[in-house]
Amino acid sequence: MTSAPPQVVIRLGSHAEKEYVVKLDQFLDGLIVGANLFEATPGATASLLLRVGAKRTHLYVDPMTYAYGAYVDPTSGTVRNDLDWIKSDQIKKRPSGTKETIRDFKRSYRALAERLGPPLGEAVRNSAAVSPEVLLDPGIRSSLCNSVVQYQLSRMNIELKKDEELKDYIEEAPRPAAVFAPYFYVEPSQSADWLDANFRMMETTAALDLGCPVHAILCADVRHLSDEQIIHRLRVELPKTGISGVWLWFSGFYEDAASEGTLRSYRALVQALSDKLEVHAMHGGLFSLLLSKCGMTGVSHGMGYGEQKNVVPVIGQSIPMVRYYLPPVARRLGVPDIEHTFSALGIRTTRDFHSLICDCAVCKGIVSTSLDEFSAFGDMYFSRPSATRRAQTPAAAKRCRFHFLLARLRERSDIRRLDLSALVRRLREADQVWGAQPSLREHATHLRRWADVLESG
Repeated sequence: MTSAPPQVVIRLGSHAEKEYVVKLDQFLDGLIVGANLFEATPGATASLLLRVGAKRTHLYVDPMTYAYGAYVDPTSGTVRNDLDWIKSDQIKKRPSGTKETIRDFKRSYRALAERLGPPLGEAVRNSAAVSPEVLLDPGIRSSLCNSVVQYQLSRMNIELKKDEELKDYIEEAPRPAAVFAPYFYVEPSQSADWLDANFRMMETTAALDLGCPVHAILCADVRHLSDEQIIHRLRVELPKTGISGVWLWFSGFYEDAASEGTLRSYRALVQALSDKLEVHAMHGGLFSLLLSKCGMTGVSHGMGYGEQKNVVPVIGQSIPMVRYYLPPVARRLGVPDIEHTFSALGIRTTRDFHSLICDCAVCKGIVSTSLDEFSAFGDMYFSRPSATRRAQTPAAAKRCRFHFLLARLRERSDIRRLDLSALVRRLREADQVWGAQPSLREHATHLRRWADVLESG
């Protein structure tokens, strides 16, 4: 079991988030970008990675190959092989000059498939998902593994060479801390076949002479955590593939809503694998970070979101408001719900707020003279004259994101400093204090479950 300090790796979702990375990169353990982002904004992505990597932040490139496999439609629950979720409605001009709206692949995913080659290119051309049977073909699998690895190792340099100002810095361009093998979602109706295909791709990639660690991304359904046969296969077969690390991603796994049984299975899997591999949570929150005491190497997530991610998002779902992360409860909550606790908890001054809730630089800067200033984290406005509903102001969203990142870094430091018994005690104390508040009671039930699972042998 690893005893290394837990790591926090931030995932860049778009270049609108660049500000958070630039200001905090010296405190982060790593940065991960999706290959689709690289294809959407190649020059900007390469430039940012060159800048961040020069400060010894570990870099990773997620090859995103799962996007070209079978998926479960989140609306209907049916298995689909049409790759529709990486398409969008696009306006195209006919030869006659008239315009029409068609459903076509997003430019970044089409470009990525072309760069990675077969069988992904064929999948896009045919609008048909890659099947596990195709990946069991040694020739096709070897070609895919080689192209995916070379993409991660060379994509940044290819782009830097195009830039007159940056091409002279190619020798300083950082290599990924590890490369990922191609991976696909372990779709539940074909679990055995998809596991076989993923294991073979791990083996093929690990056998390459790369000069850097090979990691795998296990992208599976949360239901697999309750499947003893699947868990047994993971515990036995993952270490045999030759990879040196695995990033766990269970679609539909919400740490704060998961049952005690699911959490125990997750902990047991981490403990078993960590005897032989680095184990990361691809989209993890505080519970996963706390599991560093049980073998977890670290977690990855976005700038105030992404601690849980489903393989396929609900199409048309509106972007959620960035709510305030309440550190004692480890959940994002509405400002009014938190304000309702002030009187009962004796929070009457800004000093009380900083002592009992958060004293990060953002909170000290916003809540500086009056508790009324806390409402700035939830500021709303009408984004346009015709709007009928108020939206969160960009400034409020930025405050919430920076506060969350600072709070997460504080949690990482506390976990490195404290032993497991002290961390469990904190969870139980938070459950007693915050779980007793009427406005938060239903939002704090996970604290006791986390403490029970962490405390168990």
